Amino acid sequence: MGASNYTYAEATYSQKLEDWVMSHARCFEFLDGVPELVIPDNLKSAVTKPCRYEPDLNPTYQQLATHYNTVIIPARPFAFGFVRVR
Repeated sequence: MGASNYTYAEATYSQKLEDWVMSHARCFEFLDGVPELVIPDNLKSAVTKPCRYEPDLNPTYQQLATHYNTVIIPARPFAFGFVRVR
């Protein structure tokens, strides 16, 4: 699927949990398959506790991943880093 060049876009009323999970289900149906790995942003519907190394997924979102036999690894949260320029 990585080289398929398919694009799936869907407008929803919100990014609440129901809209988030159902959008994923419709995407998988459209693609007629499921990717091995899903990398979402750290929105509240996906991640209950953002962490750079061990984020906690929303239980419903984790159930979706289990149902579709895929893995969800959220993007790392942005961390401010300071660089000293001399």
